[in-house]
Order: sequence, then C-alpha cells, then structure tokens
Amino acid sequence: MTIVVGANPFGDLRGAIDLGITLARTLPETTGANVLVVATVIPPGWTVPSMARVDGEMQGWIEARAEEAKTAVRELLAGRADDLTVELVRLTDRSTPRALATLAQQRDATALVLGSSPDGPEGRVVVGSTADYLLHSSPVPLAIAPRAYRCAPSTTDVAAHRLTCSFSGSGVATSAVRWAARLTREIDVQLRVASFGVRSATMYPPEIGTDIESEVTAQWREQMAEAQAALRPELDEDTELVVASGTSWSEALSSVDWMPNELLVLGSSSAGTLQRVFLGTSATKIIRHSPVPVLVVPRDEL
Repeated sequence: MTIVVGANPFGDLRGAIDLGITLARTLPETTGANVLVVATVIPPGWTVPSMARVDGEMQGWIEARAEEAKTAVRELLAGRADDLTVELVRLTDRSTPRALATLAQQRDATALVLGSSPDGPEGRVVVGSTADYLLHSSPVPLAIAPRAYRCAPSTTDVAAHRLTCSFSGSGVATSAVRWAARLTREIDVQLRVASFGVRSATMYPPEIGTDIESEVTAQWREQMAEAQAALRPELDEDTELVVASGTSWSEALSSVDWMPNELLVLGSSSAGTLQRVFLGTSATKIIRHSPVPVLVVPRDEL
C-alpha cells in the first residue's frame, strides 16, 4: 500500500502528515511494504532572469522553504512511522495539483492526502486551490485533513475509530455506502451512514409562513430515513443510521457527534469522468464544513 502525502511548504504540514499516518494505519494491509511518500512541489525558476535578480532571490527563498519543510517532515515522522517505508520526494512543476496527481497515479497510490489551506477556521476542512483542483480531477481516492488536524500521539492508537459515509439517496451514494461497508468489515471499524440537509430560511416568501419549510424538511428526513432503511439488509447490525439537518451546512454537520480520528467518506459524482474524482455542489459544501478528515472515492472504485 502506498499513501502519497502532499506536503505544502507554505501551509500546515502537520495536518497532512498526521492524516497520512492515520490512513496508513487504517486502510487494509496489502502484500509488500506500506509506503508513505511525502511529496513537496516547488515551481521551476524563471526562464528569463530579471536584471534586478529578483527571480534568483525568489527561487532561493522557495528552495529554503522546501528544505525547512523536509526537516519538519522528518521531525514529525520521527518515532511515529517506524513500521512504514518513508520516501521524501521533491517535484518541480508549475502546477502542484497536476504534479501530485501524476505521482499518485504513477505510484498506484491507495490515497492522495492533503492538508487544509491556512486561510480558514481551525477544526474545519479548508479547501485551497490545490484541493479544489484535485476534488474534480484526482485519479485516486483523495483525503483532506481539517485545518490544525492532529491524530493521536501514540503510535498504537492512530487508526480511524469510525467511518461515516455521506448518503444522499443517489445511486452513487448507495455505491459509496456499500464500498464503506466492505472496508469497515475488512478493517473491523464501525460504520455510520449519515444524510445531511439544509433548510433554507428564505426558501418561500414571508406571507406563506415557515410551516411549509418545516413540512418540506420533515418530508426530506422521512425520505432519507426510508432510503437508508432500504440499505439495512446489506449492512452490519451495528451500523448507525443518521439523518441530520439544519439552517446551514455547518449546523447540519455539527448536529451529530464525531469520534477522534473519524473519517467522512463520500463517493464521486456521476457527472465527472469515470476514473476521476468529481463532486457536485452539495458534496462540496459538506466537505467544506466537515469537522473530520474527508475521503473522496472515485466512481470507478465504488
């Protein structure tokens, strides 16, 4: 098994590294060594040097940050990944997401892992430009850590404690639940199936009143509960079924409990290329408000 971690020298290295370790401890073991590939991508130097030598100074600064990141990665992994084969890789490319996607595909990675953008609240997944690109194009399952994510400090307790699979009632969502159910049986972790919805406060004009909004929400919750119940024969007895709603995506996701080191699983939308991750609007919003790491699975793997 190979996990590729994108180590952003200008962002939160710790979150991506910790999630990479969590996945390495969680996903099923395969034959051969478990490999953690930590990749840093830096842009190439300017092809036309400036007279003021600003290009050289900028490139030197970037190289220095990349070296600092390499040292930080080694310190973060010290004593925490002794059973993993760790590779530190530096790539030169003008497109960070393209370089990471290519590397993940070349290495036949089980997952590609990213940290959150530093511009956002801690404890939530903050999608930066690299993650946004890969959420619509990654050739392998893509995992994103919330900002300031930290897994358990002990090397014996860094596996995911539960998988929650987001379920919208669609065919792709059903396939994602089946995929997550197979995975949880293999790794002996509990599964939860959760449907998230938002009731818009401005869905109807004021003269109609709010009762209609409550009725629509109640009908949606009933439909989701019925759709989840239809999956029950394919799920283990201890699988928890949850329907959560709120006036915002943040409220909907915050209305359910989350365990330490939990993973939120989503299936790729049917609108995208078959062998790539592609997300619809609702799934993207769920990811952006998730308090736990997310794992998005391409449709062809479901």
